[in-house]
Amino acid sequence: MPNTSYPAFRLLWVCLLLTALLWLGGCSPRHPLGIPDEEWQAHEQQAELDRAAAEQRAAEARAREAEEQRRIMDLAVRRSEAHYGERVQCIFSPAEAWLGREWRSIEPLALDLVSGLVVPYRIESLSGGRVRYQADLYAGFDGQTVSLCRHEPSARQPAGASCARLLGTFEEYRRGLRETIQSGDFVRGQLRCHLGPGEGMPLRMR
Repeated sequence: MPNTSYPAFRLLWVCLLLTALLWLGGCSPRHPLGIPDEEWQAHEQQAELDRAAAEQRAAEARAREAEEQRRIMDLAVRRSEAHYGERVQCIFSPAEAWLGREWRSIEPLALDLVSGLVVPYRIESLSGGRVRYQADLYAGFDGQTVSLCRHEPSARQPAGASCARLLGTFEEYRRGLRETIQSGDFVRGQLRCHLGPGEGMPLRMR
């Protein structure tokens, strides 16, 4: 009778070995394209940092948008509550701005200002029907002077730096004031302003 114990034992040993190899292979990390584990971990960490940075940028963008909405609402309230003489409405046209190292014509700019508030606007120069150059402009009114400035006023900004101004009395603004204004290296053109509607406005003017 043939002895079958050795072949059976050998078959069992081979099966156990294959099982162990399969188990070890299943436990070892497998990454696309055979990327080494250390390199894959570094990639994962960088991806996590990129996701965190993207989330932070999105949060900052939402915060800026919320702040802009609050500013718009505050300006609307201030305009509606302004007394007659505290609000001016102006048109800046024809006008030019120093853009791209030369004076360029800009699109007409409509301003609606309330005394004590600085309002940001965007000036644009078109070419072929498309915006070629653009810049920020900060406009303000203090009751007598309309200022068009390159920078928002701050403690670090020298008084009068890069600003074009229109100076007038209450009566001049009431009748309508028109002058050509210029700052040395920012904007120049014709600014037309008159008092806007407000509390205390004479009934015959409403």
